[in-house]
Amino acid sequence: MKVILFCQNAYAFGIMAPIRDRLQTESHEYLWYITKKLLDVFPFKKENFTTSILDLQLFQSDVIFVPGNEVPYYLRGLKVQIFHGLAGEKKGHFHIRHYFDLYLTQGPYFTRRFNELKSKHQDFDVIETGWPKLDVYGQNTNTFDTEKNQILKAHNTDTFVLYAPTFSPSLTSAPFLIKEIENLAVKTGFLIVIKFHDLMVKEWIIAYKKLAEKIPNIIFQEEKNIIKFLLQADILVSDTSSVIYEFLLLDKPVISYRNIAENMQWDDSRTYSKLTEKVLDNIENDPYKSQRRIINQEFHPYKDGQSAQRMLNAVERCIVENGVPENRKLFVARKLKINALFGKPILDIWDKNKKRKITALLITFNEAANIDAVLENISFADEIIVVDSLSTDGTIEKIKEYPHVKLIQRPFKNYTDQKSFAMEQASNDWVLFMDADERLTDTLKNEILKTVNTEGLEPVAFMFIRTFMFKNKVLRFSGWQSDKNYRLFRKSKVYFDDERIVHETLIVNGESGVLKNKLIHYSYSDYEDYKGKMIKYGQMKAIEEYQKNKKPYFYHFIFRPLYKFLNHYILRLGFLDGRKGITICYLNALGVYSRYKELKRLRTLKNPSDS
Repeated sequence: MKVILFCQNAYAFGIMAPIRDRLQTESHEYLWYITKKLLDVFPFKKENFTTSILDLQLFQSDVIFVPGNEVPYYLRGLKVQIFHGLAGEKKGHFHIRHYFDLYLTQGPYFTRRFNELKSKHQDFDVIETGWPKLDVYGQNTNTFDTEKNQILKAHNTDTFVLYAPTFSPSLTSAPFLIKEIENLAVKTGFLIVIKFHDLMVKEWIIAYKKLAEKIPNIIFQEEKNIIKFLLQADILVSDTSSVIYEFLLLDKPVISYRNIAENMQWDDSRTYSKLTEKVLDNIENDPYKSQRRIINQEFHPYKDGQSAQRMLNAVERCIVENGVPENRKLFVARKLKINALFGKPILDIWDKNKKRKITALLITFNEAANIDAVLENISFADEIIVVDSLSTDGTIEKIKEYPHVKLIQRPFKNYTDQKSFAMEQASNDWVLFMDADERLTDTLKNEILKTVNTEGLEPVAFMFIRTFMFKNKVLRFSGWQSDKNYRLFRKSKVYFDDERIVHETLIVNGESGVLKNKLIHYSYSDYEDYKGKMIKYGQMKAIEEYQKNKKPYFYHFIFRPLYKFLNHYILRLGFLDGRKGITICYLNALGVYSRYKELKRLRTLKNPSDS
C-alpha cells in the first residue's frame, strides 16, 4: 500500500507519527507531504518527503491521510480525514467540504454526528478508530516523569501548570491572562510552562517570551509536539482549544476561560480573573473529577494505543471493498479553491519511463536561509552534489541532514572555477545546475523530466527563463523580463569560459533550446543583501577587466552607471515596477559604479601614477 501523509501545519507531525510507525512496521511505502513553510521545522528529513504536488501525482498513492481541512481532489488515493483535534464545538469541525472519501472518527460523539451527515450527503463513509495522536496514552504515560521531576526540583516546587491557549484571535485568552499568569507564578512558585499554537499572533508570542525572561519559574516552550507537556502537567489552563480534551482524557483537571462548548465538564470562567484561586481549588479538591468520565467515554474511549493500527485496517478494508479512487468529484467552486491552494493538476505528466539520469549541482556559501528549500526542490534528481565554499552560517550542518546529498567543501576562487569543478564531479551526463536562490515550479520540473527522457533529443543544453522575485512579489520589468540562463545541459558537450569569473558563460558544442516553463529566482530578499550582491559582482567584474588591462576613465564613473539606470528604468520599462523598479535599477547602476571603482583601485595598487 502506498500512503501519503499530508501535512499543512506542524501540529500534524504528532498526529501522523503513530501512523508512520505502523506503516514502517508493515513495510508499506509512504511519502510525507509538507507545505514549504514547514521545511525548517520538519523533524523527519531522513525519510521520504516533498513539498511538491507533482511528486504526489507521480507517487500514485492508494491512501492519503489528512489531519486538516483540504486535500487536492485530483490526487489518486482514498482521501481520509483523521482530524487535528477533539474540539467538536469549534466552527467547521462538522462542516462537510466534500474533499474526503472516508472520515475516521475519534469516539462515539463524533461518530454519531458524522453518521448523521453521511445520511444527508451520501458520498463518504464513517468508521470509528480512535485518534492516533493519543496512542501514546495507551503505552507508557510515565515516559517523561524523570525529566518532569528534575525540572520541578530545579524550581523548588511540586506542581506543573501548563498554559496552552488557542491561537484563534476571537477565542484566545492570551491577551487577557498575561497578568494572571504572572500573579500565579509569583504567589505560588509553581512551574508554569507556556505552549502556544504555531499560528498564535506574534505579538503575544513576544509578550509571553518576555514574561518568561522576567519570571524564573515561567518557561516558554517552543517544542512542536505538545503531548510531552500534557503528560507532564498536573493541571491545564486554556480557553477554547482542542488540547483541553486531550488533557481531560488523562483524567487531570482543566481550567478554561470563556470556552464556547455547550456542555462543559470542567471548570470554566466567563471573566479573566481569579486564576490563582482556581488553580489551587482544582489541585486540592478536583471538583470536576466525576464529569471527566463522560468525556472519556464519549470523545475517546480507546486506551489500548492501537488507533493508528485501526486506521490502517479500516483503509485496507475500504480499498478491498471499493478499490482506489482516481480522484474526487467536486463542484467547480471547490475545485477552484483547491487549485488556488495547491495549484492546478499537471495534465501532460511525465510517464515515469526513465531513460537518462540527472545530476543536480549547487555551489554555496552561507546559504542557510535557502539550502533546505533548494535541496528539497531538486530532490527528484538521481544525484545531488553541493560544493560549498566553507560556509560559516550553518549551511554545512543543514546539508549534512540530507543523507543522499554529496557535500564537498572547497575554497572559492571565482564562479567559473567553482562551477567547473562542481561539473567535473557529476556522475551523469545530464546536469541541472541551480543557484541556491532559484526554485523549479512543478510545471518546469515536469518539463525537465519529460525533456531529458525524450528519445532522439537533439539539443544538448537548455536555457531557463527566470522570473525575478522582489521579496515575494514578481518584478515584471526593470531589465529582467528577458532574463534567461543555461541550467540544464550535457556535461560532455559544454564547458565554462575561463575568461569570465562572474556571470560565467557556458560554451555549448551543439544545439541549444529554451524550456517553456519559468524558473523562480528569489534574488532580492532585502535591500542590503541585494546591494551586497551588486557590489560583489561589480568588484569581480573589475578583476576580469583588470586582467584584460582595461583602464577606467571619468565617463565610466558617471555615464556608464547613469546609462545602466536609464536603460533599465526607461527603455526596459522599470518605471512600470513602481518603487521596486527604482530600487532595482539604482542598485544595478551601483554595481556598475562599483566595478570601475574597484578597477581603479586595482590599477592604483599596481601603478600609483594611475591614481
